[in-house]
Amino acid sequence: MIKKILTGDEIKQTLYSVIEDEAGKEKIQTEITSDIKLSRKYIELIMNKCIAKLDSESNDDDYYFYATIVTTLSEALLHFMLTICTLPSERKIPIKNDLSLDVIVPSLQILKTRPEKSIIVQFIKEKMDLNRVSELESLQPHHKNIWLVSAKPLSTTKYTAYYVLPNAKLDNKYSNIIIGIDNFLRETGDKSFRLVH
Repeated sequence: MIKKILTGDEIKQTLYSVIEDEAGKEKIQTEITSDIKLSRKYIELIMNKCIAKLDSESNDDDYYFYATIVTTLSEALLHFMLTICTLPSERKIPIKNDLSLDVIVPSLQILKTRPEKSIIVQFIKEKMDLNRVSELESLQPHHKNIWLVSAKPLSTTKYTAYYVLPNAKLDNKYSNIIIGIDNFLRETGDKSFRLVH
């Protein structure tokens, strides 16, 4: 049997199809901007529906599916959620030696001038990605402000980690990431424009 490897575009198409089928962008945005805690419900709902759909479309082995496809999906969903919540962020910032920052909250400028008031969110799709995380420390000396998102638990306590697997501890569930970002921005006094209450 020939394996079907899903592309990033196919994963994003599935994501946006599920978003429209479940509630639509506008309804999700309206609900989450009135109560940020609803982001947890929508992230779980959308991830579960997408994972079920993608799992049926992919013939990839379990490791590849969870390490690559699910993490790619979680990255696309984070971009969507940051946009609809109008939480300040920059995405896919090239740094050096083929290293790029997946997401910076609130901005690269803040990261450079006041790293304690910024977060780097890095998606771990391959073991090589994890091996390069230490390179981020030159940009973000506050290790807990380096947030790693992976499909399965990582053996690190140095950084803040979020896991996509449904049985992750409550604090470390990927579905809490928007609440975590919003709390971080409030605690650091960020005044960037956003609609979330």
